[in-house]
Amino acid sequence: MNSRSSAAEEGLLCSAERWAPADAELWGRWRESLSAEQRAEALLPLQAALSGLVAFRQLENHPLSVPVSDFRPHLHAVRVTYDWALGLVAQLRGGDMPEQPLKSVGAPLGEPGFSLRDLERSLTDALRVSERLLELPLVDASAFQASGDLFLRDLARNSFFHPPEPLEFSNVAELVRPDGLTPELDSWKSAAAKMTTIIAFLTLLRGHRFLAIADRQVREQDGLYRAHIVVAAVRRELRTLTRFLLVQGVETFADELEARLLSLDAHHITGARAEITRASNELTELRESVETLAMDIHAKVRSALGDGLPELHPEGGYALPAERMRNGIRELRLTVKESAKQLRNLGHLVHEPRMERKSERVRKNTHQDVWAFRFILRAFVAKASVASIGADYWSDAGSLDFVAEFVHHFRMFGPRLSRATDYPRRGPMTRAVSALSRQEAIDATTLNLATRECILFAEHLDETLANVPQSLLAPFDKSKAASELRGYLSAAKDRPAADHTAAGAFGLMHPSRVRAS
Repeated sequence: MNSRSSAAEEGLLCSAERWAPADAELWGRWRESLSAEQRAEALLPLQAALSGLVAFRQLENHPLSVPVSDFRPHLHAVRVTYDWALGLVAQLRGGDMPEQPLKSVGAPLGEPGFSLRDLERSLTDALRVSERLLELPLVDASAFQASGDLFLRDLARNSFFHPPEPLEFSNVAELVRPDGLTPELDSWKSAAAKMTTIIAFLTLLRGHRFLAIADRQVREQDGLYRAHIVVAAVRRELRTLTRFLLVQGVETFADELEARLLSLDAHHITGARAEITRASNELTELRESVETLAMDIHAKVRSALGDGLPELHPEGGYALPAERMRNGIRELRLTVKESAKQLRNLGHLVHEPRMERKSERVRKNTHQDVWAFRFILRAFVAKASVASIGADYWSDAGSLDFVAEFVHHFRMFGPRLSRATDYPRRGPMTRAVSALSRQEAIDATTLNLATRECILFAEHLDETLANVPQSLLAPFDKSKAASELRGYLSAAKDRPAADHTAAGAFGLMHPSRVRAS
């Protein structure tokens, strides 16, 4: 990479940070004054703790578990995190360092040392409030949320230690060096594609680092509760990332296609037309890869860490829930790490020969996807078979909701699995399912045709799974696969109201709740 290109890519990396230029200079000088141990063992854990406290205030970032009536365990988790954060602040300030002078009139308000002292005061006050509230016999949801609002208001006014929002960054240098990502950016032509890659990659790196911090905390006293706080930040980050990829990805690939077409030699019209077709096909495949990547992350976030907080002083102790949380954290870390690798390789996808990409797809296609999609196909066939009986069916537009949701699932799984397994009826099946995309045009003929094609595809997937060598099937975990399938389907609850039908179509929500939403 030449120096001009390197400087441009480094500029993109810096632009991902939220700092204004003046604040960036102040932060950089303060950060460099810290030792490597302080940066690794205190600064990043402090940012993880503060991000977790912000996320944990919202119940949507808690694990999906049984309804909670007493939030004392949650308040206890917040309290021990305040205490942990105070220890990290003390480590950053240095125990044997002289007291800093009081802030004078006209002193720079954003100076990180003063912001750190302000944070220490806010944490101390919040710790006292949480300790008093824990003396109550019962803490309901509103009291739990109100208990942290004072601290969060103080934190929002802190110039340097207010944690960044998801997809924003305040410590890029601790996540990746400029030369650690820029080689992969060379394969993109548009600035939009490069920026999307940078933001997504940094988010995955930060999630991976935060999960490592949570993993270490689980081993310590009260660490299980602190780990839940940090995991709340990761849950919030990754849920936002999946939406970003699914929405921003569309615009990114449009920009990338335009950039590639502008680079064609206009004097070779015939070759240009072939190149246009090739570029369009490759970027369609690229978009499918990103959609799959996003939904895999979303499903794993929902399924890997589903246990709620343990009760205070449980009779059985903390060993079992701690072990479950460690396993969930490690499982999610592996997914995040693999997702980061896939993201870094996306830019090279459009430059590789098609035969190489196909073999790579077959290699990466897991038996779990084949196993899971058969259930989605069978659910559609069963519902379509029942729905096609009776004339009243066609007068109730709401009864076609399951068809629209199946089309969405088919777009996520169908083309990829049909290519990876060399399905001979890929064309007829795709056309039959595509005819269901327009709900107003569906009739008994189109539904029956799609149903027959789905039955044939399900039989093909059954044979594919049965013919896999036993040595590869041995490690296949059906319980884990079922959990991830439930997580994928449950992701419909986080989509807009128009897409809530997924949960109802597959039995995850009562139909009355689906229509009400």
